[in-house]
Amino acid sequence: MTSKQESAARRLARATGQSYTRMRNLTAHRHPAPDLSTLADLPYACGRPVELELAAVLVGACRAGCRPCQDVFVPGLCRHLPTVAALSGAVYGLWPVPISRSPAALAWYPLVRQARESGDGSAALAALEGMSTEQVADVLDGALDHWAAGGADVQIVSLDPEAAAAGEDTGSPPAAGPPAYDLFPGMVNTSAGPLPILILEPRKPGIGVGDLETRCGWARWDMSVVPDPDPAWRVRLGIATRTLDAVVHIDDEGWDDIVLGEAAEHPALPGDWWDLVDQVQHVLLCGPGVAVDSHATPAAALAAAAAAGPLAAVTARVRFW
Repeated sequence: MTSKQESAARRLARATGQSYTRMRNLTAHRHPAPDLSTLADLPYACGRPVELELAAVLVGACRAGCRPCQDVFVPGLCRHLPTVAALSGAVYGLWPVPISRSPAALAWYPLVRQARESGDGSAALAALEGMSTEQVADVLDGALDHWAAGGADVQIVSLDPEAAAAGEDTGSPPAAGPPAYDLFPGMVNTSAGPLPILILEPRKPGIGVGDLETRCGWARWDMSVVPDPDPAWRVRLGIATRTLDAVVHIDDEGWDDIVLGEAAEHPALPGDWWDLVDQVQHVLLCGPGVAVDSHATPAAALAAAAAAGPLAAVTARVRFW
């Protein structure tokens, strides 16, 4: 065991109240842990310390389906209510309906939505402080189901119109022309069930929501309601290779009049994402994302993007080629 792992085991032992020996054994098979540093910037912990390392190892255990780790880290995390508030609020605050039907979660949900809108999470945190340990665990459990659903590593698809047309390497942004985007596939939970999404992140710094609003005609999106499908926006997918070919807008005659990108490279899309697209036949396009691949799940990336500035979105139809 390395000295770094030894130190991690000692920190987790202090955070969870468990013995160092037990934490040492768990740390020895520690799962890949996501970067959850943005949790500290959300309003739900009210500026109080957030146990980011403990939250990250718990999410990693959930994504790996490791029950022994979850059985230790869930009770440990429930000792740190600001951390529960941040980790759970990041999920509960995203959607217009509760993601859990437990009485504790249903009672806590409107307080989280209020905190998201006002930037003041004191009422939500106070409500957690008034709950029993079992109720806090119920709230956390609903959020962990969502975090676990983002288990596949975030994949990136480069969309660079100029480079794709010229057959060039897409490692650098184009010198001119329309903005190029990287697209990140993921899934989010809605009142109607899971929904596939593509988060657009500009490849050139300084490209904000204006391009998506003015050039693309997308509406501002506060993540409260999923936009109705717009049949003019299409996500084209290669059915034989299970890859993304292009994201386009078509005119009244069926010609492409806006090309957000044609993939210069065609990595295979995640299997669970593909299966969901095949089922629902549409995809939520949203952006601009910020450092999307540094976040554990698309939901966390959306929360960070919303905190950084306004978002725009459209629901596109899927066309298999």
